[in-house]
Amino acid sequence: MPIKIGILNCYADEPESAPSAGYFSNIIDDTTIINTCYNEKIENINDYDGYIISGSRSCYKDNDSWITDLKEFVKQIYDENIPCLAVCFGHQFVAHMFGGTTVRNLVGEEGFQDVPTVAGNVPVKLFSNLPNPVKVYQSHSDVVMKAPPGSIQVIYNGKCVQYYQFGSIYSIQSHPEITVPIAIELAKKENKAIDSILNGVNEQNIQSHKVLENFSNIVKLTI
Repeated sequence: MPIKIGILNCYADEPESAPSAGYFSNIIDDTTIINTCYNEKIENINDYDGYIISGSRSCYKDNDSWITDLKEFVKQIYDENIPCLAVCFGHQFVAHMFGGTTVRNLVGEEGFQDVPTVAGNVPVKLFSNLPNPVKVYQSHSDVVMKAPPGSIQVIYNGKCVQYYQFGSIYSIQSHPEITVPIAIELAKKENKAIDSILNGVNEQNIQSHKVLENFSNIVKLTI
């Protein structure tokens, strides 16, 4: 049975046709982009089997009207136990919203970096069939230092919280939607050293996209 995943686009500084939220659709089938940042609404939360909260160049604590509306929608996702993948901004947003600690990090992380994929002795569903550690694409300065109370399987990489599960929300700091060609394009656009950004990752050994495949499988198990 096919699933339907709604991608909540939070890239408010891009035109509606910009590609950032669309990177997810290149990896996961049956997705629809909802331009949350342009106040596009979803009439019935159960129109989708799962949701992805995209990254953003906005801050988790901004007071834009769409961010206020997003809070209400995410609360409903949590209350109704709908699978949700929170990515980067989404990761910080959910932590801040539910009582975690999110701050500005003067160091930040950029490019493909090693992140652990295990939390204690219990397998982490989102990282199924991935090595420990795995290189994932990072691009952030805001960070989660403490996951929301009640979170499970919290993973910390020595700089910040990289992953936690809070109810039905699977929250990840990195960008599993960023492929090698996209990373190279971004590095060129921002005049950054490509080798440093890739950090040994190439189109043959990249594995971080499997996070999205794993999330899709998590959603399938709930319907």
